[in-house]
Amino acid sequence: MIAYNLMGGGFLAIILMCTANMAASQVAVDYAEPKHVDDWLRHPVIGDPSFDAFVHHAGNPVHRGAPPLEWPVNGFLFEDPPSGDWFIYVGHYAQGYAVGPGKTMVCTVYRSKDRGRTWTHLGPIFPDDPFTFEGDTSPVGYAPDVSVVYADGRYHMVYDWATTNSTWETMANPIPGTDSGIGYAWAERPEGPFQRTSPPVYRTSAYPAYLGKYRRGYAASLIRRKHDWLVLAMNDSGLDFGWALVGMTAKNPEGPYSQPVFLRCVDDMYFHPPLLEFYPAFTHRGWIYAPATSVALNRNFQALFRVRVEDAMNSAAWELYRYGSLWHSDPVPHEHYGLWGQTFSGFVSKEGTLNVMFPSRDPDGFGTINVASRPWRRPYADRGFVISGHQGSSLALLKRAYTDFELSAELTVHGDVAVVWGHPAPIGPDRPASDATLHPLCLSDRYALELSGARWKIVQYRDSATPIEVASGELSPTENCYRIRLSHTADSLLTISINDRPTWSGHVLLVEGPVGILAKPNSRAAVHRFEIAGTRSNGRCSLLFTEGILGAGAAKDSWKNVEGPEFHYGKGAVSTRPSARAKWNFEGTGFTLWAPKGPQYGAAELFVDGNSLGTADFAATGIQASQPLLSRRDLKNAFHALVMVANKDQVPLDTLEIEF
Repeated sequence: MIAYNLMGGGFLAIILMCTANMAASQVAVDYAEPKHVDDWLRHPVIGDPSFDAFVHHAGNPVHRGAPPLEWPVNGFLFEDPPSGDWFIYVGHYAQGYAVGPGKTMVCTVYRSKDRGRTWTHLGPIFPDDPFTFEGDTSPVGYAPDVSVVYADGRYHMVYDWATTNSTWETMANPIPGTDSGIGYAWAERPEGPFQRTSPPVYRTSAYPAYLGKYRRGYAASLIRRKHDWLVLAMNDSGLDFGWALVGMTAKNPEGPYSQPVFLRCVDDMYFHPPLLEFYPAFTHRGWIYAPATSVALNRNFQALFRVRVEDAMNSAAWELYRYGSLWHSDPVPHEHYGLWGQTFSGFVSKEGTLNVMFPSRDPDGFGTINVASRPWRRPYADRGFVISGHQGSSLALLKRAYTDFELSAELTVHGDVAVVWGHPAPIGPDRPASDATLHPLCLSDRYALELSGARWKIVQYRDSATPIEVASGELSPTENCYRIRLSHTADSLLTISINDRPTWSGHVLLVEGPVGILAKPNSRAAVHRFEIAGTRSNGRCSLLFTEGILGAGAAKDSWKNVEGPEFHYGKGAVSTRPSARAKWNFEGTGFTLWAPKGPQYGAAELFVDGNSLGTADFAATGIQASQPLLSRRDLKNAFHALVMVANKDQVPLDTLEIEF
């Protein structure tokens, strides 16, 4: 039955009356089996339990950075059709992406004649002579990242460029005499030398900022189509921390190219995860596949988009092909930072293997270039997943809530890892920016069995990130493979055994919530079994206000953080200008929007998946505590986006509770 309900200030909500989410006793489910990949919550900032089947090559790293180019953190893997040789075009940067006098960014090439087992460094791809685009006074000084296509007997390349007098500020907003963009070059051999042509494919100075913020063109992929050439590239929004995928076409590879068409970005009304930076794309059997990496503090979250080659300039034809569970890092020094820099770059061989190059950094901060492979048609391992924290922690939670339950798990641990349960805490980034990590509230409400070195601890977190220790003890210092049995019964009795040894038993208050794994910084868990039996129900999760700001790419000047008891978790934001925009990207079957009311607030328009839901009124004669303003229970179990656009007056931004 569909019922209509007024909620707060005459706001119309649609509520599906049903008897779903009823708790029931369930048989044991092993959530480490790949058929349960979609039972895990995945998030570009919070965490990504990955079931991927990639095998990282034993000969890694292919290249390690050294002064003055400490960060080789981008690259392009290419299989040469005439010879079958593999080539990696490595983009070298100074540490911190530094630019200025004495700094440069270059591209050099490696070749493998044995399908990636051994590599030979062949040197730079461009001649040493300075190159200046026609009409410019300053030569190109930075040209690190490339994409290569073999067609019509030649090797065609697009590449990033910036003039020698550029700064990061002028690359995005050129001043006279400086510029950046995308260029074209060609060669008779895959190792070059490549001959650059003028004018460039794309000049940043030639275009006004799209939506007032997207302008700098970079990270380009070149694709041959039936009747033309396609360039896919990134535009970034600077301090708003949004990225857009754009497309341009030309009859000839050197151009001239069409005006850029914006194909994917967070400013659209549909689900599009934040912090995703594309580069580079590859083609397979008539499809373009465009991997994208999250530039959060942990970089292992990847998404894969695709479109038919000939439909690529139609933004509506693009689809999110895989969301997370695409990448894991191995516990080796040259992958200390996870997948860091760009996403993976690769091709599908005739034998059906996806071969990729991926960048990382070692413990000393030097970039590394590496190779991995997996069967194209078998994206997941036979069983098990990996969750890893690198610069920040990573949290994997089930989209199911448990009260009493019994967990039987097997995992291999490096560093500090915890099994968590009774976790009703909200999730979201600590800030709406790159290098975002878990908001402190994410870890404020839970139980945990912490495994750290040669010690175990049972801790409780309530309303803060400061733990209350329940019990602790010693582990064998030689062990890092654990068999855990954890039982929390309806009478609040908690019993734990580790490696078949009784560890602790006592009464601890039972709390309903999801179960999961937390990997702290520089830590990793390979989970081989994660079997749970008990009373479970469909889960729910609260997304913080920071998620709404980040999801809209609206960090620069649209919202101001505030604190107060009227907000659902004591923290929120208020808009600072008319038409301020927030967007929550989520997966689930329903949601409830929470917000306070007050005399200083106005109204905002709400949209779900681009469809108007009407106006939400936040005005009241006095301050009112956060309350449900809108609920929907009739959504398809899929990806959705809730967008809020402020009218002329200030509005509050609080919490979105989603249901799975």
